[in-house]
Amino acid sequence: MKKLYSFVLVNIFISSIIAIRYFWVPGASFSWDGGLFSLFAVLGHFFSIYLLLFILCIPLICIKRVLSNSCLAIIFSLLQIVLYIDTIVFQQYRFHINESVLSMVFSGQVVDFSTITYVLVFILILVSFGIEYLIIYLLDKKFNQRNVRSKTLVISTLFLLSCFFISHLVHMVAFYYGYSSIMIVKEYIPLYRPFTSKKIMGIFDKSGQHKTFLEKDNLHATIHYPKNELLVNPSNKTTPNIMFIVLDSWRFDTFSQQISPNTYNFVQQNNGIIFNNHYSTGNATRTGIFGLFYGIPGTYWDAFLRNRIPSLFITTLQKENYNIGIFTSAKVTAPEFDRTAFLTIKNLRISSRDGKASSRDKQLTEDWLNWYKTRDQSKPSFSFLFYDAPHAYDFPNNFDIKFQPVGELNYMTLSNDTDPEPIFNRYKQSVYYDDFLLQKVYDELKQSGSLDNTLIIITGDHSQEMNDNKLGFWGHNGNYTDAQTKVPFIIVGAKDLQHMSDNINKFTSHEDVVPTIMRHYLHVENDISDYSTGYDLFSPILDRDWLLMSNYSSYAVRTEDNIYFVNRLGISHYYDSHNNQVEQTPNYKTIQMAMDNMRYFFQTKK
Repeated sequence: MKKLYSFVLVNIFISSIIAIRYFWVPGASFSWDGGLFSLFAVLGHFFSIYLLLFILCIPLICIKRVLSNSCLAIIFSLLQIVLYIDTIVFQQYRFHINESVLSMVFSGQVVDFSTITYVLVFILILVSFGIEYLIIYLLDKKFNQRNVRSKTLVISTLFLLSCFFISHLVHMVAFYYGYSSIMIVKEYIPLYRPFTSKKIMGIFDKSGQHKTFLEKDNLHATIHYPKNELLVNPSNKTTPNIMFIVLDSWRFDTFSQQISPNTYNFVQQNNGIIFNNHYSTGNATRTGIFGLFYGIPGTYWDAFLRNRIPSLFITTLQKENYNIGIFTSAKVTAPEFDRTAFLTIKNLRISSRDGKASSRDKQLTEDWLNWYKTRDQSKPSFSFLFYDAPHAYDFPNNFDIKFQPVGELNYMTLSNDTDPEPIFNRYKQSVYYDDFLLQKVYDELKQSGSLDNTLIIITGDHSQEMNDNKLGFWGHNGNYTDAQTKVPFIIVGAKDLQHMSDNINKFTSHEDVVPTIMRHYLHVENDISDYSTGYDLFSPILDRDWLLMSNYSSYAVRTEDNIYFVNRLGISHYYDSHNNQVEQTPNYKTIQMAMDNMRYFFQTKK
């Protein structure tokens, strides 16, 4: 047992040495505290992994020594080889090996391996096996010659256990206070899931000081965003008012004269452009709003949060001296938009007062009206109105019921056999209520005389499924079908929008909003590729046949007919558009292009 445990400890040291390569990627730079934390994190992380492996390998000590040693040498040499190859993958893509990457590599569509590559891999396997076998052979001799004291093993174990607990506790504190030098380490270490807990930290921080971030220059970011410094409005052209109206969980089929009549009529009366095939960048709020404000895939969320990188769209508005009003019903701290998109906004309105979603939405509308009426009209304005009632299926008790029968929502009792009509009616009623509130917004724009000079984006952060695919899915964050990702998308005002008409039936995405506005309304002269992976909606979209979507722990490459889904473990599945598994081979060239977008803004050597 001691010999096996000693062998495991030696391999922890070897893996930790190999892991240094993760931190040598081009553009990586660490402060002394980040570097010190990396040491504790790597040692503690590999200790936890190898401790599990030690337990699994205990039965091998019961078989013949030569066979046992050979099995151990094979297992651990393969693990070290996989770790080394993962460092190569990480240097190329800035993410770690997963089943999806392996499928793409071995599909034959993307990568062709030369004979020399196979020879080198074979040599690597032999050398690694030889080293591991030599280590276990030397340990055999050592344990056979004399009784080995346990002191060294105990000290090593206590040190590694301390590394494990220290790294998780430090990360919990760093995450709470948004300290990027510590937080960014997570993206470098494979399978590393450090501990976070706002509840525990809240015990020690009664005053909520986590909202006051550590002010430190972001010198250690691994993100190259933008690719080049933005050239913003060099001719000092006039910029319009801009408004985002977003309904949480808004389904594409509930933008209609029946369910959202005020918005529908407003769009028709003001020659709005309605896009018929528009998708969010995710099936959850975090990635849907992230894509809307950054113009890049939601898969960057974790890295941008750890590096505390604000939206270029917001910082450009600030440079152009915009009045900025952020009005959200739910808290902007969960997800942490106060640490990402709105990081540079001082005195940020965190949320409406506590209460039901419908009452918070009402307060949101009233707060915006007060702000808008008293704004500095010598400057252009940006408004973000983010409603929550559809997400909560909520409306006031005294609000007239239009859609009947209305059922109560209880996620504990939902099943594939649940009748969706009463629940869907409750949902439609909540959309109808927010549409009722929005009439006050539309009226103010007209009465104030600012409508003609205001660009309005009306959309949802993601959609909301009512078991549309008959697979037992309700709500969102479950799959990437239309029912959870296709949203209304309407643009009204501020410019001749007819040039967009060519794209109303094309694949469009939340990624397209920022580049369109930056180019045509904020007069950013850079190429779009400097700051976005989206498309300009004023130019015909000719070559897009896939979209990249994500949520908290997975991502998907969506085409018209299929969904290539990769879960949090990196295991991929290939579905049709209704989330039924299909026995086909994906187009891995498309997957490769999506992965290129996922790594595009990671720092690379110039």
